[in-house]
Amino acid sequence: MTRKVVTRAPHREVGIVNAGWLLDHPVQHESHLERRFIIAALSCQVVCDIQHQPFTLQLSEAGATKKYTPDFLITFRDSTSLVVEVKPQAYLKRHEVRLRAAEQMLQSQGQRFFVATDTLIDGKDLSARAMLLMRYGRMHCTDVQVQETLSALRRAGHNGVSVQQLIKQGLPEDMVWSLVARHLCHVPSDFLVDPTQAITITPYTGDCHDYFQSWFGVAQR
Repeated sequence: MTRKVVTRAPHREVGIVNAGWLLDHPVQHESHLERRFIIAALSCQVVCDIQHQPFTLQLSEAGATKKYTPDFLITFRDSTSLVVEVKPQAYLKRHEVRLRAAEQMLQSQGQRFFVATDTLIDGKDLSARAMLLMRYGRMHCTDVQVQETLSALRRAGHNGVSVQQLIKQGLPEDMVWSLVARHLCHVPSDFLVDPTQAITITPYTGDCHDYFQSWFGVAQR
């Protein structure tokens, strides 16, 4: 794939995240916080696609019509989706009216809206843990290694097995974590990239929206 060049205003911190093991396209970002959000979101097993600035809304604010473009559209494994605005916690009050108007319009269209702040993205070191997981995602795995690991997880049943136990069975640790990054096996939201971490092959089957929010430490409503 030819690397895409992203250009924006010079004061913007722009770039792209390439996660070819999960997505067939790069995801643009316009800040370091947006980049950390993308990486944290991709570590969540129910996420199957992320689009940057997917559309523009016409919002009514103080009697005037203003344009608003959300940062991301997340598509989940069950084909539902979520509109996401990434914003530093310190800026929420300043943008409160616009964000509330956006949420109301999206809700009227049957679409859910989520504001991801730096407090949520970096809370409990989520973005740092996800960044480490992403490094493993870039690694190459042979079909034989994949099937051996998945077979070991199937034998372990619904309770899963620790990475350490898989290593004792002769499976490379980096390859195990690569499968986690590829959503072929799963860890909880408080996962640690550590040999003691339990891993399961059983996918989440509940509400993907609730699961995604819980991944960022937001309690289900």
